[in-house]
Amino acid sequence: MSDHIGRRKFLRKAGVSGIVGACLPPSSMAGLLSACSSASPGGAETRLGEIVWTRQGRFLSTENAPLWRSQHCGMVSVLPWENDTYRMFLTGKEPGSGFQIGWLDLSRDLEVIHENPDNPVLRAGRVGTFDYLGLCMPLVVRVTDSVLYMYYVGWGPRDARIFQNNAGLAISRDNGNTWKRWSEASFLPLDDRDPFGTGTVFVMREDVGHWRLWYTSIRPWSTTDGRLQPNYHIRYAESEDGIHWTKPEDNIILDLEGAECCVARPMVIKEAGGYRMWFSRRGHRFSYRIGYAESADGRHWVRKPIDLEPSESGWDSEMIEYAWVLKEGAEYLMFYNGNGFGRSGTGTMKGRVKSG
Repeated sequence: MSDHIGRRKFLRKAGVSGIVGACLPPSSMAGLLSACSSASPGGAETRLGEIVWTRQGRFLSTENAPLWRSQHCGMVSVLPWENDTYRMFLTGKEPGSGFQIGWLDLSRDLEVIHENPDNPVLRAGRVGTFDYLGLCMPLVVRVTDSVLYMYYVGWGPRDARIFQNNAGLAISRDNGNTWKRWSEASFLPLDDRDPFGTGTVFVMREDVGHWRLWYTSIRPWSTTDGRLQPNYHIRYAESEDGIHWTKPEDNIILDLEGAECCVARPMVIKEAGGYRMWFSRRGHRFSYRIGYAESADGRHWVRKPIDLEPSESGWDSEMIEYAWVLKEGAEYLMFYNGNGFGRSGTGTMKGRVKSG
């Protein structure tokens, strides 16, 4: 099969991934968008069924892993790829390093069929920059057949009490093989809404000139049991080019509830009946769980129950977090992490809308 034919097949497969604009070039978007119902005004109800999830187990760990991900292999972004495969961009760590990002290709059975020998493709930045202590949590969006954007979280200057995160952007012009930073500065500058930093993001290209961003915003730090603790929630912004963003007034779209201190890592898909979002939530005294919300327009969200808890034992018995979801036909495929924020590896769940 020629590369051209293989890529066309890949783009058709991307059209059913459930991530509008995450994989598709501009020429492929109009048809997909016309198949989706128009977003309703804020407050309108969604028409989305409840998804029932079944764990499939862990498929990737640090055991016998290449050096670059020998201490961590999680926090992933997965795209349907050429020749009926997946390309997974993931966060790794090796002794003496901060977080770093690389990629590998998976079969539909989630077997590693190729791992980039030049991993990691993104390492920590120059001393003093916003990501000089490491980078993680890639989110990859296809712009054209050859150009992709990778949004990520940078770890910057810190002291013994707090960490500093800000969101970065890298660009690939060779179909995701190699990457170069758009800037040594964050693409999402600090301001009065986000004075403490920004974190994990999800970007959706809904149409040419219309990009949407759901992002983690760090709130004021608090003290619990004599220690400074982080707090963050999820905000919203829009863009014409995926690089320069405008934050609307009142752009908090998912705030803390109950004993939560952190709501982060939004993952959004658009369907005919509305938008689905999976996110990670934790408190100062309970570890990460996966949360879920729905929206008719992508701006106004309502949390819904989701029956996902850590396992009784094993690699995901302490926490489950950082969901990445693909929709393929009637089935949903969730990639997620377990204990140690991805240190224990990456697993999957399969889901289907509950009948009746």
